Amino acid sequence: MVSAHDPAAAGEPPHPHDFSEQLIRQLYEDLDGFLFDGSDAVDNAWPLVIDAVQAARIRGAVLLVFARATLAAHHRLVYDEAPPDEALALDAAAEAIASFLPEARPQLPALKNHAERLTRQMAIAEQSPDAIHVPLSQAIQRFYVALGEENASAGSRALIEMRSIILHLDACAVMLDQTESAPEPIRVIRPDRFHDYFMHYASLARTPENARGEKPVATLTEGGRITAVITEDTHPLEAAAAAVRATIHGDDTTRDHALARIRALLDVLDGLRRSPNPLLGDAIQDDTVHLSLVLAAATAPLAASSGFRFPAIAQIARYNQHLLRGAAAVTGPAH
Repeated sequence: MVSAHDPAAAGEPPHPHDFSEQLIRQLYEDLDGFLFDGSDAVDNAWPLVIDAVQAARIRGAVLLVFARATLAAHHRLVYDEAPPDEALALDAAAEAIASFLPEARPQLPALKNHAERLTRQMAIAEQSPDAIHVPLSQAIQRFYVALGEENASAGSRALIEMRSIILHLDACAVMLDQTESAPEPIRVIRPDRFHDYFMHYASLARTPENARGEKPVATLTEGGRITAVITEDTHPLEAAAAAVRATIHGDDTTRDHALARIRALLDVLDGLRRSPNPLLGDAIQDDTVHLSLVLAAATAPLAASSGFRFPAIAQIARYNQHLLRGAAAVTGPAH
């Protein structure tokens, strides 16, 4: 990748458009095999995005949000100050995209509208005062600073953050591409907290030892696997939801949204139990697959009136698996 912060080491700083192009292309190459088109993972991510640009779909607008972040990061790295003309930042991003994708120019007005819609959706879900291009730009800055300082650990963390943000932006865009109107987005939940909420929910919903009677209901094992039980007691899932809701951090909306994510995740797990998907692996027997789905369910785009769109949660879960298995390979088996 080009160096934007160390002119002495790499000559003059690259033109902002060149910097943007190289970083965008490289990151999408890193996501080969992770982005989904329908129910299939795509080996080459870049052509998929180009098709979305040419068709003026929301997925193509991710490029504009990404370019906006790269231009802001470039300015900060070169001049050590915030970029000027923030009101025109999306126009500047569109020009950067057109500089290396001239075929995108006719679609830029539509893509700019899509980018604004996508940014609004992400802001509601993230409950953040900063638009999504801000943390992406900051991750880019940290990545190049780490390169200059030869800090591989910091650089790796920043690169993972960059990929994760683009993956989530893409997943949100895919969801919006599949709806005619902008549905109310469910808030994201901090993954470590969501994991605890879900496991607590699963534990509470396990088969009661004193179950009696002849009323069949669905409940969970400790790992979140759905099973059938017979009981006359209060439905275990309803009781678990009420108990877990009281432990959730945040306001009433956050509590409701966390439970909505738990219920949507249960639908995904039940669907995989009925129809296993080789692209995701065995969520029943493989703890890494199961954990990757739980963590994905904390942040994957979710509308208030529907469950998870399979491509959205699947691509995030697959990337989570990649990270989890990579971390396990580095640390080795526990003793």
